[in-house]
Amino acid sequence: MTDRLIRLMRIITLIQARPGILTRELAERCGTTERTIYRDMVALSAMHIPVIHQGYGKGYAFIGNFALYPLDWTDEEMHAFSQLNTVMELIVPLLPVEFQSAYEKVMAADYKYRSDRAELVQQLDDLGLS
Repeated sequence: MTDRLIRLMRIITLIQARPGILTRELAERCGTTERTIYRDMVALSAMHIPVIHQGYGKGYAFIGNFALYPLDWTDEEMHAFSQLNTVMELIVPLLPVEFQSAYEKVMAADYKYRSDRAELVQQLDDLGLS
């Protein structure tokens, strides 16, 4: 299940980074088969991820302005996720090699989002607009 979840997140990231990405490319980048990608697309659709196949040779894209970043999680979710670091040494052997770098990227993206937000709040406060 962990492998599939990581692959689904990877698919979302790849589509976001390269709208129009083909099934073949997704399969290659995810280290799986095209048939598995088709099944994953059904799963993403069932999760209400607004992904659409644009037609033969045109690949996948998102409908509207869907994007993963910024992460929209609560402080409690962030805290829970950040606690993975304390058990990382124990679970790393159970996870794909790329998990740790993916974890670090998510943590970095959240840190950047929160610091940008805090800076904006400070600027608004300085201007007396908050």
